[in-house]
Amino acid sequence: MFHLTKMKMKKNNYLAILLIPLFCCCTILSASAQELSGRIVEKDASGKEASLPMAGVKWLGSSISTSADENGKFQIPFPEVMPAKLLVAMIGYTSDTILFNDKSKTNIKIVLKNSTTTLNTVNITEKTLSSRNLITAKMNTELISQKELTLAACCNISESFERNASVDVNFTDAVSGAKQIQMLGLDGIYTQILYENLPFIRGLSSSYGLTYIPGTWVENILVTKGTGSVVNGFESITGQIQIELLEPEEAEQLYINGFVNNNQRYELNAHLAKRFKTNLSSLLFVHASKNGLENYGNMDRNNDGFLDMPLTSQYNLLNRWNFRVKNRHEGQFGVRALMEDKIGGHDHNALSDTSTVKHYGIFINTKQVETFTKNGWIYPDTPWRSFAIMTTERYQEQKSFFGIKKYQGTQKSLYVNTIYQSIINNTFHKIKFGGSFMLDDFSESFNEGLSAGSDSLFTLQEIVPGVYSEYTFNNDTNISIVAGVRADYFENYGLMVNPRLHLKYNPSKDAAIRLSGGRGMRTPHIFAENSQVFASSRQIVIHEELKQEVAWNYGMTFTYCFKPFGKEATFNLDAYRTDFENQVVVDLEDVNKVQFYNLRGLSYSNSIQTDITFSPSKKWDFKLAYKYYDVKSTYFSMYIPGTRVLLDKPLVPKDRALLNIDYTSNKEKWIISNTIKWFGKSRLPNTSLNTPEFQLPEHSTPYFTYMAQVSKKFKWFELYIGGENIFNYIIPNAIVDPGDPFGPNFDATMIWGPVNGRVIYGGFRYKII
Repeated sequence: MFHLTKMKMKKNNYLAILLIPLFCCCTILSASAQELSGRIVEKDASGKEASLPMAGVKWLGSSISTSADENGKFQIPFPEVMPAKLLVAMIGYTSDTILFNDKSKTNIKIVLKNSTTTLNTVNITEKTLSSRNLITAKMNTELISQKELTLAACCNISESFERNASVDVNFTDAVSGAKQIQMLGLDGIYTQILYENLPFIRGLSSSYGLTYIPGTWVENILVTKGTGSVVNGFESITGQIQIELLEPEEAEQLYINGFVNNNQRYELNAHLAKRFKTNLSSLLFVHASKNGLENYGNMDRNNDGFLDMPLTSQYNLLNRWNFRVKNRHEGQFGVRALMEDKIGGHDHNALSDTSTVKHYGIFINTKQVETFTKNGWIYPDTPWRSFAIMTTERYQEQKSFFGIKKYQGTQKSLYVNTIYQSIINNTFHKIKFGGSFMLDDFSESFNEGLSAGSDSLFTLQEIVPGVYSEYTFNNDTNISIVAGVRADYFENYGLMVNPRLHLKYNPSKDAAIRLSGGRGMRTPHIFAENSQVFASSRQIVIHEELKQEVAWNYGMTFTYCFKPFGKEATFNLDAYRTDFENQVVVDLEDVNKVQFYNLRGLSYSNSIQTDITFSPSKKWDFKLAYKYYDVKSTYFSMYIPGTRVLLDKPLVPKDRALLNIDYTSNKEKWIISNTIKWFGKSRLPNTSLNTPEFQLPEHSTPYFTYMAQVSKKFKWFELYIGGENIFNYIIPNAIVDPGDPFGPNFDATMIWGPVNGRVIYGGFRYKII
């Protein structure tokens, strides 16, 4: 009989609630100045505009400068003396100098043209199809653009990282289709995943949330390694993934994407943009998908009697509105709703009427509703000051069963974040401060099906008020510093303080060195975050009351841009270490149990990655990357009861490599992308207590995967066809003892490679600008 410790927290914290008004109020100081705002873009051959993030903007003859954000937008104070010249510059583009005779024009759009001329600056942007490390970014940030997303079978976020070396995405088990990312060798729960600075994947959405936003809704994705900004909260430990959705003002009036593959996965994505007035616009996103048909009997390619992927239907809707009140107030609000069903387990066609095997079924039903608001105020007389408040409210319900194991949970969440930004003397010194408020109300129940009274209930209400401050120094030449600290109050854990520091130094115009360090923490939700444990006959054992997870992360990055044979190339090397003060250990070393307990001993992750990108011509792009992981944690010893031993984390390959080769014809009429991945061996959990025929080796086998896609563009229409896992590699024994799913040896969680065979897909994209 397994032991479960009930976790209950008090329902009310009036002191925390009274703090909210303090976070939402800031004193607005006065001064006299005017501001110029604008957006920096480029145009492709069809005339479509695309934002240019991180472009430099500077008033010539002064120290007033800034850079565009990830959407190409910028704000900069006018100089005191007019007329004045504004310089906009970026590597790979011809710089633009604009003369202003007075301060009458306060909003402009600047279009930069592609150029092979090297500017005397350290800016790097995406010239080609491959994603680039942004050398100007204060943190180690990589941009995955909308153009990059179209080079793979990207129909949801889980498939957005297939061509990326920094983020790994893996199936968590062989039956549910759940995917989870890994960064710096650790599970995705230690990476803060946001959409437009709002929390996205956390709590009940941890196991399946990567499929909740289609790739066609996304403008770009920013991947930041190491501890992120304190502005976004306390949960970032190994990195931040920021998902930027399409804006109503920039999206096509109509966009339709259709997709189908040989596993009978059908998807339809569409969005419709409408500009009602110059100060009001809306964007409606719609998604519908279905994976497999109930009477389709060819979804068990490895002949183990189980569907390789569950039959899935998903309906997803998002509607966002943007508005502007004069030049002082900008805002957004919207709603997102999702409904998804997954049905998996035994292939009905594999079981005859006379079969003695009892049917093993899987069912997962998810409903999610979310609203969000974003409001920002700027002050024409003091343009370096701004104030913003963001909120999101979410309700999610999940009901599921895996064989005889049943789980259901609900999550109600409220998030409020306020940001006040100003400068200290000049734009070299910037300061942000504000407060946040987070409320999570979880209710979960789990029944292992052993008896009528085996239900276990878990309730958790967590109210977390917090305050933060972040200072940024940027001398506009070679040094930048981002130093932040935040303090959050947890009812059960008390006051928690997290400092974070990021340093960047440019020894030359072509190189950047970054150092980072900081502390992060998170509250564990073991069932929602480890749903794969239900897909086995293991007994679930929680040994003690589980504490908050706390870790320190340190990192170093070196980036160098050079021109072999006169062509652009970028070399990048980074190294990170994560040390846990406390961690909830998920122990699979006993084949009869999955054990959860607090860390006693060491737990750490070392990650080293190096990559090089090279563009020998405008038509060809190459990227080669290698990554090494050393991830260890302290587990119960299987051989000496009562002792613990430091072991490699299971199912994490120590070595990985990636090669991208992309070709683009003139005017992008044809685009051909190729990606080859190599995965080294990983340690497998101990299975020595199984009967001999169900014992696994100590380590997995290295393997390759290959994916490719060909796209043909017309004026408003695009066709594409491609393949995933073209080598058709499938790991052996994806499910241990599939013939007896209710027996003691059954386990579908030993996943270290592909469980799906070769996938051929095709689709179309249609748009009206």
